[in-house]
Amino acid sequence: MNKHYTIGMAGHIDHGKTTLTKALTGVDTDRLKEEKERQISIELGYAPLKMDDGSLLSIIDVPGHERFIRQMIAGVSGIDLVILVVAADEGVMPQTKEHLEIVKFLQIQKGIIAITKKDKVEEDLLDLVKEEIMDELEGTVFHHSPVIFLDSTKNIGIEDLKETIFGQLEDIQHKQETGDFRLPIDQVFTIKGQGTVVRGTILEGIVQTDDELQILPARVPVKARQLQVHNKMVDKAMAGQRVAVNLPNISAEDITRGDVLVLSQTYETTDTIDVSLKFIKKLQYPIKQRSVLKVHIGTAEVMGKIIFFDQNEYQDSNEDVLCQLRLEQKITVKRGDKFIVRRPTPVETVGGGWVIQAKGSKYKFGENTIRTLQKVKEGSPEERVAQALRKNKLLEPKDILEETGLSKMELDSLLEVGKLIKIKDKYYTCSENVKATSHQVTSYIHAFHEANPLKAGVAKAEILSNFSNSVPKDLVENVLQSLQGDGKLKRHDSLLYDAGFEPHFPPAWKKRMEQVVTRIEGDALTPKPYEQYGREAGLPEKELRDLQHYLIRQKKVYELDEKYLVSVKSIESSVSKLKKKCLKEIELSGVKEELGLSRKYLIPYMELLDALQITKRKDSVRYWL
Repeated sequence: MNKHYTIGMAGHIDHGKTTLTKALTGVDTDRLKEEKERQISIELGYAPLKMDDGSLLSIIDVPGHERFIRQMIAGVSGIDLVILVVAADEGVMPQTKEHLEIVKFLQIQKGIIAITKKDKVEEDLLDLVKEEIMDELEGTVFHHSPVIFLDSTKNIGIEDLKETIFGQLEDIQHKQETGDFRLPIDQVFTIKGQGTVVRGTILEGIVQTDDELQILPARVPVKARQLQVHNKMVDKAMAGQRVAVNLPNISAEDITRGDVLVLSQTYETTDTIDVSLKFIKKLQYPIKQRSVLKVHIGTAEVMGKIIFFDQNEYQDSNEDVLCQLRLEQKITVKRGDKFIVRRPTPVETVGGGWVIQAKGSKYKFGENTIRTLQKVKEGSPEERVAQALRKNKLLEPKDILEETGLSKMELDSLLEVGKLIKIKDKYYTCSENVKATSHQVTSYIHAFHEANPLKAGVAKAEILSNFSNSVPKDLVENVLQSLQGDGKLKRHDSLLYDAGFEPHFPPAWKKRMEQVVTRIEGDALTPKPYEQYGREAGLPEKELRDLQHYLIRQKKVYELDEKYLVSVKSIESSVSKLKKKCLKEIELSGVKEELGLSRKYLIPYMELLDALQITKRKDSVRYWL
């Protein structure tokens, strides 16, 4: 069985957790001088347990004293199986109950009850002891768990406990080795000649010697120089294993418990998490809106405020509460991570839950927000990705993983079946966003045509500018390209227009515009100023300018100069007439005589022919081209 599990010893102080751990493994986990002197566990203790197939389990002896509850939570957060240690002569005690609440909130599903110090109770009373303990554990994960009586000092019941452990582990899903490596750090120390070492239980993924890693949230780059699993050098360590990582070139003072060692860029940091939270049944004091709580998540402990969206004070209920925790400092988490919340004063564990969204935003108070969070909570991988993309429109793969809490394997699966659309080989979006953006763009262009029927189309830059505050530029450009590819949009130079659109006179001004065109054509080569035609026809300034650009673009008129427009038909007719008279050379006097033009029109007329490359001037004579 090439699987790796972590087992936690939990229970009240002085109920025999450390002694039992030593009986199972041969290792005394009270390693600190202060622990030896006070005969209580202060820090987390770890020991390897060898299985029948040669695999090693990690056993964590967590502190039982109330004052060391932080260390207890840091240890329990990564475990797969809990051994609840209860002394036969004392039964379930206050810290036993608090440990039970923590185990429940962290959703650890498997447990074993180890009743220690059986020698302290008469043999015929053991069944009564068991009955009393089971009554206390009713409604917990341990209510139907195996029960083992032990005397750790005399090695009684130890083999039965080992067999029970191995049997329980058969049904436990091991941690995800295929994910991106993540190690919440619970111990930092320095070894002379080696430098800084961090320890923790790998939540997912694999780490190998010489891997380039990062410490979050500070995002400090480090390198794994050496790895140890239970004091043995290894080349790699994987999910479920307890590992020590030697990190050169960084001081132990720059790392704290609660930091996370990661391999990829997938993991981000956050100070706002959306959560599903369940409170204990009987709170000493109510939890009010924006109450300050101490949040334990992974190995981190951070202060934060609770934000409700459907109430201003928690009312006793068995229902999970969808809310938000706004933290005083950044942490590294992902969807699905479990956490505990405690009241800082008076000190008590008040609840726990799991992260439904690692990077929350500011939401409005009300049922709409609750419904949105419910969708996020219950959503399938595809629905969660769609939810993230509805909010962000475009995301890189690493951002999708961060927003949704999906594993890389789950995301790859969605990509393989075409559930996401790639944009510019860097981003992804969903079909819903593409469809919505396509509708927005085509509606905008259609509305532009309605408002500006004389214009050939709308400039691409104008479209991008119009959507710059609501839709990412890359998504708009992708949609424009697709619409052109599908034949729904056409392009001329920088202008885009509906495939079926043809510039035309607006119905409200059609007759007046036709009047302007008729008069220009009627005046042939001696037009009046264009402004005068507009005044005579009663056209407003905007419509007159739009008509001018339209007539020029449609090649119905030429600009004789800045004041005059001349019809294309008049130019073509006059050129035909001149060509019959002037076979080679063209002189102003001949043109004037033939066309009857005054100098006012003659010079602009000849310059227009030059500009149209109909003629070419050389000195005072022109030639046909």
